[in-house]
Amino acid sequence: MSYDLYFYRRDPGQSWDDALDAVPVTRQPDLTAWGNIVTGTRDLLGEVRIVEYPPNWELDHEGTGISVNHWEGGWEMSVPYWTHGAEARRVVGLLYDVASVVERESGFECFDPQLGLPKAQVADLAAAVPVFDAVADQFGRRGTANA
Repeated sequence: MSYDLYFYRRDPGQSWDDALDAVPVTRQPDLTAWGNIVTGTRDLLGEVRIVEYPPNWELDHEGTGISVNHWEGGWEMSVPYWTHGAEARRVVGLLYDVASVVERESGFECFDPQLGLPKAQVADLAAAVPVFDAVADQFGRRGTANA
């Protein structure tokens, strides 16, 4: 299980509801954006592992579990529910920081399905922490930073 972020390219004036309901469009990979996202993510997180198997590219950070995926021209991110409390807030903050890099470099907008909001409308990242805490409770991982 993971906390996921998805990225959408909305048409001018298109509502989020319409964007979320639209049939996914396969796009050409954007290797310029990918290279810039790798660089920007390394600036934020340090060393990352890269796996490239066109038309798919993946980036993973071992310490946080944050993953960025560029699959068939689309973008998504995830992080496992390894943390809770203050550590979950820190990891979600880093996840959102990397998501900002993906938005800037790809031109796509980020949507957080756990909160049911676009990233731009999330006023407080602490809103994501209860999701991490609930999963930690469900799997008996409360009290451990990494399980």
